[in-house]
Amino acid sequence: MTDSKTLLVNLTKQEESLQILPQAPILSSQQAGWENVSIIHYRHPAHSIAEHSLTHHVLAIAHNQFQFEARMDGKFSSQLVDNGVIQLTPAHVNQSLSWDREGEFLIVTLCPKFVEKVAYESVKGNVIEFIPQFSIIDPIIQHIAKALKAEIEAGCNTGRLFGEGAATMLAVRLLQAYANRKPVIREYADGLGKDRLKVAIDYINAHLEQNIKLADIAEVVGVSQYYFCHLFKQSIGMAPHKYLTQQRIERAKLLLKNKELSIVEIAIACGFADQSHFTKQFKRLVGITPKAMRSQ
Repeated sequence: MTDSKTLLVNLTKQEESLQILPQAPILSSQQAGWENVSIIHYRHPAHSIAEHSLTHHVLAIAHNQFQFEARMDGKFSSQLVDNGVIQLTPAHVNQSLSWDREGEFLIVTLCPKFVEKVAYESVKGNVIEFIPQFSIIDPIIQHIAKALKAEIEAGCNTGRLFGEGAATMLAVRLLQAYANRKPVIREYADGLGKDRLKVAIDYINAHLEQNIKLADIAEVVGVSQYYFCHLFKQSIGMAPHKYLTQQRIERAKLLLKNKELSIVEIAIACGFADQSHFTKQFKRLVGITPKAMRSQ
């Protein structure tokens, strides 16, 4: 574990990340507004990083082949990593790193307090810690990381709801596979139930123009974030962020009939960041642009 003399770095803050990774990232979720998860894409020259620790749990996912050495929590590893190899560094664990050539990798951070909140419902009264991992292959983690990266590249069209949903699924995966105590995640087969589903849908439809938080919907429904995501998808057949986008498009179709509203005004009224994001999502789901639909 870390001590008072070890450099403590918050990778979600660029001014701090530069202390250990001087090359600026080629992609970052810093502007996405996600509270509990972040993703950073690096293409970094050969480098050595002195002993430090991190404020967040961190997953580093290699995208190319390079010789990698790491010392973490007193244990040493030297290996030739390749695309898809993942290192898990829990928060406040001392580590030092080096690689021998340009390395391309994704870094995914997860807030420790958020993980504790996700774990609490399953393992009440017990302290859960992640076990450091030097080299793992985990398709579920890879899938979540790719989805987060794709969302940033697309312009964060679904806002907080997508990031929080991904953070919840990632926390559950890490707790199930890489924690010192394995939580018992209860499974349900019947969805939310009519009353709770109506509350969730009404809340979403009443706040389409806002950057909705997953925590707020789960709170009004009366379940945890994880169970809300899980049960909502069982009930509706899609994740909350996809349903949100679908409903925004449905509202947009109605507003397009009002010729007095500009497409920019409609985009904002339906919760899209700007006209470009609105047009892209509308064409993806409807097959034509908002302008084309209006002309029809």
